[in-house]
Amino acid sequence: MRLYYDGLVVHQSHSDDGVIEVVDLGDSRSMHFGTHPRQSCMSIETPYTLELTYTEAMMAALLFNTQPQKILVIGLGGGSLVKFLLHHFPACQIDVAEYREDVVKVAHGYFGVPEDEDRLTIHLGDGYQFVQDRFYSDDSVYDLLLVDAYDHIGMSTSVGIPAFFDACAGILSHDGVMSINLWGSDRPGFKRTMEYINQSFEGKTMVLPVENKGNIIGLATKQLVTQAALKKFKNSVDLQESQLGINLPKSLRELTRRNRPFIGRLFL
Repeated sequence: MRLYYDGLVVHQSHSDDGVIEVVDLGDSRSMHFGTHPRQSCMSIETPYTLELTYTEAMMAALLFNTQPQKILVIGLGGGSLVKFLLHHFPACQIDVAEYREDVVKVAHGYFGVPEDEDRLTIHLGDGYQFVQDRFYSDDSVYDLLLVDAYDHIGMSTSVGIPAFFDACAGILSHDGVMSINLWGSDRPGFKRTMEYINQSFEGKTMVLPVENKGNIIGLATKQLVTQAALKKFKNSVDLQESQLGINLPKSLRELTRRNRPFIGRLFL
């Protein structure tokens, strides 16, 4: 059994897809895939809050679509994004695509992801295939698309290719936003993935580095968001932040500062 900081391992399981461990430390519960980095983290007392800074940064997408109705999440983990959205947006409908059945079971059993919630549907299978199916055979469009598809090695290979991002652009609504968690520490992989996203979304992309972390959040929209448009969000972001509590003013400042021509952003 691996030891994680001074935490207590409350669950450990093995499957063909790998190891899952759940570790408690005080009010914090985290999910690990057999390695030290946390795949997900929650407060046991308030399971709907976002405990990791990169998940807060991913929700900067709410600056551009403040009341998402239909949401797609690629990669469940411990369900932090799902629980946050269900709590704050009672009218939303959420689809989740998760490849690992054991992750779904642990999310239900240890992380408070509801099993009988009418607003939530979890689809077991590959995220790339799910998006492709929606793009080619379904009229579904999403206001918010959140991609966080990592295992203990890195991003799932099937969600890092041009065809995936083409389909993502195709299933977003007119005011839709895609937010994707990327590892900025992998400079070649990050640059390549952002080039794919930029191509699929015709340059309507932004990046949001996570402070003191290797994560960089990629944001892509159907409509061009100019620096002037970002500055106008200052009028409403404080009210939005008072309701959500996810450091939106800070995210807005960073996006405004970094919203430069794409070719310059590749070399941040």
